[in-house]
Amino acid sequence: MILVDHQIQNAIAEDRLFIGDFDIASLQPASYDLRIGRHIYSPPQPETPVDLGADGGGYRLPPYGNAVLETHEDLRLPKNILGRIGLKSGFARLGLMASTGPQIDPGFEGKLFVSLFNVTAVPHVLKFKDTFLTIEFHALGEEPTEAYQGPYQGKYTVGAEVLDSMVRLEGLTLSQMQQQFSELAQHVKAWSTFAGRIDEFLSDMKAYTQTIAELTRRLGAQPTAPALVQAVEARTVTVETAVEEIARLFRQNKQLYYSDIAERLGIDFGTVIAAVDELRKRGVIEEAGTNEP
Repeated sequence: MILVDHQIQNAIAEDRLFIGDFDIASLQPASYDLRIGRHIYSPPQPETPVDLGADGGGYRLPPYGNAVLETHEDLRLPKNILGRIGLKSGFARLGLMASTGPQIDPGFEGKLFVSLFNVTAVPHVLKFKDTFLTIEFHALGEEPTEAYQGPYQGKYTVGAEVLDSMVRLEGLTLSQMQQQFSELAQHVKAWSTFAGRIDEFLSDMKAYTQTIAELTRRLGAQPTAPALVQAVEARTVTVETAVEEIARLFRQNKQLYYSDIAERLGIDFGTVIAAVDELRKRGVIEEAGTNEP
């Protein structure tokens, strides 16, 4: 059974349930809103908490950052009541996620410590005594054999073992991952631009070749550079076909220019370059096996 507002008040009045610094404004029809405590623990120096009560200011939770919050209220649950907590919907709508619970076992006493993650690209300000968690109190049909005696029992400050398990995360933080993804996107964009420039260069070279061939034709002479004419009338073959033909050619002559290959095989210049690169990757030819035209 979930306790409603007057049942929560009666349990407090009868000293069966304790909520430190109880605020009637935080009492809801069937729950109680817990507030942000004075101290916030955050990387990279979790041993030195931020004191929100010192100047009445707030803590700026950075984009993709995380921090450990303590509740303002101390809690003490009897053996026949358990608590269930959840992040208030207003925080969730802002892109904040809580990593805790959701169950508070019967017999627990102390503060609650909650890891809060900002999964958005904008910062959020957390202020002292802002409500951020909602706790429901469930009355049990009977008491358990033993009350809660876990590692967080009686904790009112964050101990070293809690910091190790809740704050000192192994590997990259979300913020660092976001930064690396941004850098990767920039590199991909740069390489795409570079690849586009190579395509433009090859296209320009083909245009120049056609221009020279046309000029030679108009002068009534045969082209003095057979490779240039060949480029205009080049065969269209796949890179794999070019790989096979160039490999056979290299068995006869280990030192060839790209233009020699294009002329002898009648393959367009761009396909020759791609095929030679593939042969180098496969280890069929060495880096010095071809020369620039």
